[in-house]
Amino acid sequence: MGRALKLGLHDARASAADREWLTNVYPFYLHDLSEFDEHYYRLNDRGLWEPDHLASWLQDDTDHPLIIRQSETRVGFALVNQAPSADVMPGFRFRLAEFFILNRYRRTGIGLRAAQALFDRFRGRWQLSVLPRNAPAIAFWRRVLGDRASLRQEFGPRGEIVYAFDTDRGKADESSRSLA
Repeated sequence: MGRALKLGLHDARASAADREWLTNVYPFYLHDLSEFDEHYYRLNDRGLWEPDHLASWLQDDTDHPLIIRQSETRVGFALVNQAPSADVMPGFRFRLAEFFILNRYRRTGIGLRAAQALFDRFRGRWQLSVLPRNAPAIAFWRRVLGDRASLRQEFGPRGEIVYAFDTDRGKADESSRSLA
């Protein structure tokens, strides 16, 4: 049996090469996401996606822009907001704002392993939102989150599906509270 390839999460701000890679790949993510949103993301007359939140990801101290690597190959990225970020709802410590795996690496287990690594690295009460028309993402997150005792699912103010859960061991009962 072959040796499992090493998966890693790396701060995109740590190197110019990672920042450049994220900047170049981010439009592919927005293109994929635009299929499921209600025209929030759109191409402007110059062919650039708007709005572009990438600059704030790389500057805000409460954001964790992470490159997902399989061995040394960059295969995706994630953005974790951390309280007191304005993007984190009260009562939560973290928000998974964005999660993207390049198409050629999807359905290989990398996304599952990367999500688990995120939740192991950042312990606490999480919120994670999914666009209601994004059936592939809903199926993926249901597999990832599984039957966690602390998992709650509700609908957010824009109709998005919001999952709430706790990754602190022994804190599952706290996460069972409503999102309201």
